[in-house]
Order: sequence, then structure tokens, then C-alpha cells
Amino acid sequence: MKVLMVDKYFFVKGGAERYMFELSKILEANGHEIIPFAMQHPDNFETEYAGFFPSNIEYAQDSILGKAATALRAAGKMIYSMEARQCIERLVAETRPDIAHLHMIDHQLSPSILPVLKRNGIPVIQTVHQYKLVCPNYRLYNPATGKICEKCLSGNLLHPIRQRCHKGSTIASAMVALESSLHRLSGIHEKNIDLFHVPSHFMGRKFVAGGVGAGKIRHLFYAINMQDFKPNFVAGDYLLYFGRLADEKGILTLLNAAQSYPDAPLYIVGDGPQRPQLEEFVTAQGLSQVRFLGLKSGSELETLVRNARAVIVPSEWYDNSPLVIYESFAYGRPVICSKMGGMPELVDHNENGLHFEAGDVAELSAGMRFLWENPERAMQFGKAARAKAENEFSPDVHYSKVYEWYEELRAVRNAAVPV
Repeated sequence: MKVLMVDKYFFVKGGAERYMFELSKILEANGHEIIPFAMQHPDNFETEYAGFFPSNIEYAQDSILGKAATALRAAGKMIYSMEARQCIERLVAETRPDIAHLHMIDHQLSPSILPVLKRNGIPVIQTVHQYKLVCPNYRLYNPATGKICEKCLSGNLLHPIRQRCHKGSTIASAMVALESSLHRLSGIHEKNIDLFHVPSHFMGRKFVAGGVGAGKIRHLFYAINMQDFKPNFVAGDYLLYFGRLADEKGILTLLNAAQSYPDAPLYIVGDGPQRPQLEEFVTAQGLSQVRFLGLKSGSELETLVRNARAVIVPSEWYDNSPLVIYESFAYGRPVICSKMGGMPELVDHNENGLHFEAGDVAELSAGMRFLWENPERAMQFGKAARAKAENEFSPDVHYSKVYEWYEELRAVRNAAVPV
């Protein structure tokens, strides 16, 4: 089977691309051919199909999105990219894929590519990695207030403009509100996407609440290659946070919990806009047990995760299905997570980790105390975490379900085509 794999980036920009490349490997290992489609980018991996990619466009605050003089041109490409449509038309004509699997297409590619696939009789599945189809700023979270925000689920997309909830910019917020409004009115996603794959039931419920995908939503956890993760079931000698250092991640709550329970060493791995504030807090409060280690990757990060007593994910936004939890489980590490988004679906309370109410310092510190003072339970949780990863996140489990979906969509599409 030829699978057209579509994402705005053809390198590992974030979790969406990590999953896309993992899925591509799984499909290729099972004899399928992958045909990528993305925008041009200097960081892209090499591919024979690069000549079909539309030109690079970035919407960083200091470039096109933040400049009023070019805002109209940028908005036009976000809403409907003629170049992306023409490029995918050429690619489809050249390769004749059997199915299209989409990931992140917003802004740089735009849904302009969807009618092309429909017109050519190619079934379309989209893995939805964020809340863009029901929330213009992707997150159902207002960074200006630091609060969850579900106002756009009602369909009134004036809220982002009033609250400047996209990049703190009126222009940026107006552009994404306009984009989302026009896409909703046209029904371009609903008309052209046959199946929405959500990695958390929570996300599926929010889509339905926002009027998207009813009857076409299917759940399946992400997949990771278990052979890449050697588990360690010995109780580690520190607690660990690894990820982006930003307000919505709940790290200040974690530091307050560390202040409440100072007995356990806490390592903070990663970087981000909140790092200076967090470091100032640690210094001011004299939290000598907390260490900021900066960005880590490869074997360094692997060693840190494998040797932690537990990994803490204290998010205060609707984290969909964070790969941090998948990787921690694969290494045999229990996870303490907030009860936000799809995380409670991954972490089973008192089985392979612990839950706490987001922002609840006392409850988080109690969880930290429990695992720190009960190393045997931490090891039991870690073994259960690895078992869940093997049973529910493995490539074989994932492939069987994805292939079933592909065959189902192809059968439906073929039945609709006149003989």
C-alpha cells in the first residue's frame, strides 16, 4: 500500500513529527511505501520527493506574522495555500497513493490540500495532535490568564481577538480567528477527512463538544519502539521533570511541592521561557535539592530517565497524550501526573503512577513523599508501567489497528466509486 504521509515539517520539530516518523517506520517494516509531503525547510531530512514540497513559510512573532504590512498575505496562505494545493496535485498525479495520513497541516500547508485528495478518491485519516480544529490557539488555554479556556467550543471565534490569546498579539489572534472561522463555515475539514485519530478519549470528547468529527473519531494511543528503551526496575535516587519550561506545564506548582517536601532531590531537565523565573524561585526559597540541568538528549537524557525514582508531569493545561509518559513507562519509570487532558488515560492511579489535581501543591507533595519513602512500591509501579507500554504502545498493536482503519476506509471509498 502506498501511504501519503503529510505534515508541515519533515524533521522532528515536536511530538507530532516524532509520531509521524515512528508510524512511517512501522508501516515500512510491514511492507508499505511511504510518500512524504511537507513544506521545504533547511532542517528537513533528505527525500526523493523534496521537489514536490511547497516553499518554506514561518509565522514566528518576529517575522511575517508580527508585521502588519504582510499580515494579509500571511492570512491568505494560512486560509488557503494555492501553492500547497498545486504541489500535492503534482505529487498525487506522479505517485497515486492509496491512502493519505495527515498530521499537522495548519498554517504552512493549510487545508487547501484536502479537496485534492477527495477529488482523486484518496481516503484521508488525520491524527490530531492538538486542539486546533476547536481552538484557534491550539491549546484550550489562555496564556495571558494562565487558565483553561473553552470559549471557542461554542463556535464564537471573537474571543481570541478580545483576549489576544495567540502569541499575545492582536494581529496574530485576529488572523487565527479569521482562519478558523472561514474553515468552519466552509466545512473543509469535515467534508474531506474520513477519520480522525485521537490519542486520548479526552481530545475526542472536546472535538465533539466543539462540533467536529462526530461519528468519525477513533481512539488509539501513540506507538513507540519498545526495543529502543531498556527498562530499569531499580528505585532511583531523585525525582525528575523533563520537558519544556513554560507556564502551562505546572513547574511552579512542582517547585512549591518540592518546598513542601524537601527530602527528595528533584532534577529539572529542559529549557523554555519560564526558566529564569523558576531559577529565581529556587534561589529565593533556598531549595538546595532542586537542580536545573538544561537541555539533554540522547544517552544523557536516557540515563537521567532510567535512573529516576519517578517522573513528574504537572501540566496545568489539557495535555493530550504526552510522549514524556510513553517514554517514562518504556524505561520502567512510574509517573506522577496531574488529572488534565488525556494523561489520566495513560497513568493508572496506584498501578503505574499517581494522579493529583492540577495546581494542588499539597496533593503533589504527598505523591512525591509516597514514592520517595516507599521504594518497593515505586519499583512495582515501574514494572506495571513497562507492562502497559508493551501491551498498549507497541508497534505491533499499533500497526494492526491502523492497518484495519486503512482497509476500512479504502473499502468504503471503493464501494462509493461506480463500476
